[in-house]
Amino acid sequence: MNPFLRRLVIPLLAIGAGAGLLEAKIIDRTVATVNNVPIMLSEFEKNATPILEQFKQSTPIEQQTPERVADIKKKVLDQMIDDRLLTQQAKSLGVRVSKLEVDDGIKKVRSRFATDEEFNKELQKDGLNYDEFRNHISDQISVIKLIDQEVKAKTTPPTEADAKQLYDTLVAILHNQPVPGSHTAAEIDELQSLAKALQHRFGERVRARHILIRVDPHASEAERSAALKKIQDIQSQLKNGADFSELAKKYSQDPGSASRGGDLGYFTKGDMVPSFEKAAFSLDVGQTSDIVKTDFGYHIIHVDEKKAESKFGFDEVKDDLREYLFQQRAAKKFEEYVKDLRSKAAIKINDLS
Repeated sequence: MNPFLRRLVIPLLAIGAGAGLLEAKIIDRTVATVNNVPIMLSEFEKNATPILEQFKQSTPIEQQTPERVADIKKKVLDQMIDDRLLTQQAKSLGVRVSKLEVDDGIKKVRSRFATDEEFNKELQKDGLNYDEFRNHISDQISVIKLIDQEVKAKTTPPTEADAKQLYDTLVAILHNQPVPGSHTAAEIDELQSLAKALQHRFGERVRARHILIRVDPHASEAERSAALKKIQDIQSQLKNGADFSELAKKYSQDPGSASRGGDLGYFTKGDMVPSFEKAAFSLDVGQTSDIVKTDFGYHIIHVDEKKAESKFGFDEVKDDLREYLFQQRAAKKFEEYVKDLRSKAAIKINDLS
């Protein structure tokens, strides 16, 4: 999905009255209307609750002020209002969604669940029957098609000269030279992030395997000692000629790589925690590290391959830069499009507290 769509499309299976339908009938109320179409409190809470819970888990308690909570709620409601407006506009313009497109959308959602029973339980949990869910999928597809038609199709594609100008700016940033042109602080931050991403893509890369024995951050001294002894025993087996991949499959407690013999694939600097990264990049191809301690536990690392840093020229990145510029332009046009829809709509917002 295009980046500028992330803020407007309510996640699939994230709409409905939620749990406690009988209670919802008693306490439910309208928190906003969009051209006389209501947004109910139950629906709003279904969307806001996971975001607020994530905020509480990731934010120090002293920063969880009523003002910040209110701001999060406002942003969630604004997103839902935008979604209503876009769905209404798609219907007003006669954007058509075929049965085949809806079927395909449902299949993609259904594929996330192991069984039909799990899928149906999720629908029930979200207060949806199958027809309501199908209509929701249809609405989402119509919004995507609307944006393709009214935003992307009307966005001027950047030229090669535009991409070259951006390339020169990024090169200047990477070489700590003055940035050409006039930019806001926010734009400079974004350009610096883009420059780092390109540097990351073309930087030195390592393909390594590892064996991990996990240690919980709150583990006792005895548990730490037991984990260290286990990794030392594995290290001893390696020194006696045991196969690294087989030991990784047998002992490693990293579920993401153990079944592949500990293979992590290629990674570059900044992808791993510092102590792991330092050890991996210091090894030659074919070498195995000593025991490495990280916040995850104890590791032994083996380097399979290395690729040297490569300098990138304009030809290597011009297509990516043109796509980046197109997305930036489309995002701006999208914001203008939604702002225009809001200016023409009858929107009423009630107190959320």
